Amino acid sequence: MAGTDIEPKPTAVPPEPPRPEIILPTEFRNVVLTGILVILILYTLYFARAVFVPLSLALLLRLFLQSPLNFLTRLGMPRLVAVLIVMAGLLGGLGLLGIAIGGPASDWIGKAPSSFGEIQNRLEFIKRPLQVLQNTAHQIEHLVVASSSSTPTVTVAGPGIGGILASSTQSLVRGIGTVIILLLFFLASGDTFKRRLVEIMPRLSDKKRAVEIINEIEDSISGYLLRITVINAGLALLTSLGFYLCGVPVPTLWGVIAFCFNFVPFLGPLCAGAIFFMVGLFTFDGWRLVLPVGIYACLVLIEGQVVTPTVMARRFSLNPVAIIVSLVFWFWMWGTPGVLLAVPMLAAFKVVCDHIGPLNAVGHLLER
Repeated sequence: MAGTDIEPKPTAVPPEPPRPEIILPTEFRNVVLTGILVILILYTLYFARAVFVPLSLALLLRLFLQSPLNFLTRLGMPRLVAVLIVMAGLLGGLGLLGIAIGGPASDWIGKAPSSFGEIQNRLEFIKRPLQVLQNTAHQIEHLVVASSSSTPTVTVAGPGIGGILASSTQSLVRGIGTVIILLLFFLASGDTFKRRLVEIMPRLSDKKRAVEIINEIEDSISGYLLRITVINAGLALLTSLGFYLCGVPVPTLWGVIAFCFNFVPFLGPLCAGAIFFMVGLFTFDGWRLVLPVGIYACLVLIEGQVVTPTVMARRFSLNPVAIIVSLVFWFWMWGTPGVLLAVPMLAAFKVVCDHIGPLNAVGHLLER
């Protein structure tokens, strides 16, 4: 009716679920025993890393391949056939990627030594301060050598570069083979381990909690891996396209580097940026030498500030400081594989802490 104002009723906003009460441990003996247990576990993980590293990588790949495997089994395909198809797709994709970038990478590495003279000319403006530092270091070295000239020196010849490369290649091939075999058995076994773990739990509440923890870990980590893989693939495509447009050779190689390094939060983009700065030095003169790193920095900024927060939402909210500490710690423990496993293991640990009362405080510290 004219002249009658009807105010709409405000929509009811559902209240946020209450946060669980954080229970702090009070008994000093329990705290000490827990600390000793953690030290023993870390000690075992460090000295048995030859076993735990491929095992952890295989479990991570299993979570990554779980979604396509479930899709094939839901279509009525036998599990063993679905496992073979997924494994063939994974190995075939890695093989094609290696063939695509192997040749350009070898050519680039072969041309790199001959380009160092050009880089020295382009960095002439910082050559003089470096020369001063070098002369000072030589003077200090001469003083030290003169003071210890009467002391006999013993030189131990180490293995040559060829021996080191051969040993590293053998270790890498052996590690990849171990991961592939473990992954095949993990995929073929399905939920057998989960069922056996639930069966040995003494009480029904413990069984329910174990199922909740395992399901949440699988859902969160597999979802994170799929999403971050798609995001990194888009970043790699745009990086390759940008490098192609500005005239950088073999742009596919640099796109693959951007894809791989972006799996490591914070530190990975910094290392990739340093590589792309060197690419600019090898490729361009003048102000254009900053084009590759500038393009990559813009893309990473958009990805980190817009795309990833939108896609991930609050599915994977971890404290950035905790992520950095985890990266440094697991790099010290397990090297490069530890860096790749740091964030998924931190997320799994947070899920466990959120479901176990005495560890709720630790899980709260790990939140963003």
